[in-house]
Amino acid sequence: MSEPPEPFVLAGRRPVLELLRSGRAPERVLIAQGLAPSSVLGQIRRRAEAAAAPVRTVPKAELDRLAGGLNHQGVVALTARYRYAPLEELLAGVKPCLLFLDGITDPHNLGSLLRSADGAGFDGAVIPTHRSATVTAAVRRVSAGAAEMVPVARVPNLAHAVDRARIAGLWVLGLDAGAEADIWSSTLAEPPVGIVLGSEDRGISHNLREHCDALVRIPLGGALASLNVAVAGALAMFEVRRRSAPAP
Repeated sequence: MSEPPEPFVLAGRRPVLELLRSGRAPERVLIAQGLAPSSVLGQIRRRAEAAAAPVRTVPKAELDRLAGGLNHQGVVALTARYRYAPLEELLAGVKPCLLFLDGITDPHNLGSLLRSADGAGFDGAVIPTHRSATVTAAVRRVSAGAAEMVPVARVPNLAHAVDRARIAGLWVLGLDAGAEADIWSSTLAEPPVGIVLGSEDRGISHNLREHCDALVRIPLGGALASLNVAVAGALAMFEVRRRSAPAP
């Protein structure tokens, strides 16, 4: 069964600004009437003008209707359908760092992971075609613009995608709360690398575990046995970032 068509609406000042910064011009930008001037609104107007994207001032009720409950902050962009990147494009970089997301179904977790991926300098994320959140308007909003900067590939078989990454030279680490080894002591958590995150309830699937070079955990010091997947993913990505950062 095919997915219902997504409304091509990007809501929020930061997501719209990042869309314009990425060089992908929206069809038009809508700004609510009566907004106080701000530096972000000024940047949005200037970049939209440079991209030849029309800017219209409309009643706030019109943005409320288009945004469908999202916090639009008085700004909405009408865009083309989100375009996924080919996996080969993500693997073609110099020492790429990629996320492989195995059944992440919560749009807020996907958006948060894309935001962390941008902050940690990761080159992209890979999601499966089925049983996964897709890059929707809500994901783009939660990512605070990162979905416009971090390319996402959508593949029919995540295990095959991991194998292709390994052939391309990436070490692939699966994040598993029950693993014996921890990511702090792993010698593989350096570019080029892939980090595999499992679903919110079941973790990494048994089949995909066998395609990882190693399973590692985030060491915890409290009573709880695991972290939210978006938090765990952020910690793992920034550990890779820490190791690859130039020495002061």
